[in-house]
Amino acid sequence: MTFASWFWLLETALFLYCLGGSWMLQIVAYPTYHLVGEKEFVPFHVASGKRLIPVFVIPAVLACLISLGLPFVRPSETSIWAGVIVAACGLVILITTVAIEVPKHNALDKNGKSAVLIDGLVRDNLPRAMAWSLGALMLLFSLVQHLMP
Repeated sequence: MTFASWFWLLETALFLYCLGGSWMLQIVAYPTYHLVGEKEFVPFHVASGKRLIPVFVIPAVLACLISLGLPFVRPSETSIWAGVIVAACGLVILITTVAIEVPKHNALDKNGKSAVLIDGLVRDNLPRAMAWSLGALMLLFSLVQHLMP
């Protein structure tokens, strides 16, 4: 296998991993924030955020940054459009995370529990979850194309 093939395989694995994490946040973690008491919320949220960094944040940032190289580093039989679509998904994820989601998390850490912010996390995470989904599907499709004779 070529470097480009390994590069795409690594990105596929990262995107699939982050796809699961993103939907877990969407369906399980963020909605469950409503169940945490007012007094317990800030310590819970801070501790939860610290635990997410090594298991989700770092792989997600890595996946998004790698995605930006896919239009340029790809197996010869893989369309440039596959790389462009996955890179666009990575950009959507990065931009919505930095511009929309991180400020909400920072406000929850600083100001405490807010139903409006929690509902916003659920609502505004959906574009990220959809971008992880589309990117993962495109990567899987490309991988299957590459592996099929």
